[in-house]
Amino acid sequence: MKLQIESPDFARSLKVAGFSLIEVTIAMAIAAVAVVTLLGMIPQGMNTMRDAGDEAIMARIHQQVLNELQVADFDALDTYDELEVYFDAQGEELGDNRGSGSQAKGTFEHIYSARVSVLAAGEKLPDSVGGAGFGGYSFDKGGSQSKLLRPVLIEIVAIAGLGNEFDWSDKYSHLIQTYQTTVVKMGQAFSS
Repeated sequence: MKLQIESPDFARSLKVAGFSLIEVTIAMAIAAVAVVTLLGMIPQGMNTMRDAGDEAIMARIHQQVLNELQVADFDALDTYDELEVYFDAQGEELGDNRGSGSQAKGTFEHIYSARVSVLAAGEKLPDSVGGAGFGGYSFDKGGSQSKLLRPVLIEIVAIAGLGNEFDWSDKYSHLIQTYQTTVVKMGQAFSS
């Protein structure tokens, strides 16, 4: 028994059912351009993600240091001047340059460093924020300096990979994130 196909429509439909070699080549070229473009965006996305993570951890470190300053005795704020605190990759404190904390500097690999500058009238600002003089705060026409406010600079830097060779010089100023705030002496009676 021999099967014969007599329908010309069936034979014609078999000829147009596939893709030509040119169509397949063009489709592959378009797909390759799309894949290469997407792969080129991966490094930029990774850098953006790393920078956002650093910013979030630095903000957390800033808040942690600021909270400690705000609960400290206002008259003893000078003891925090030039304090340098070291943190791990998650923003957890490891120690400081005065030997407090779980470990001393040089005995661990830290990722972030924070430096505190508590300014008094007549002092010079750190070089990382311009190095200008600070005249103090005045709220009256006579220009008398307020003894109830202290400006505080908290400088934070991600130093992963630099290790103990990092210093706070101009060489690394582009890495330093500076937060400026004021600590207020609370519980004071004001007369009008």
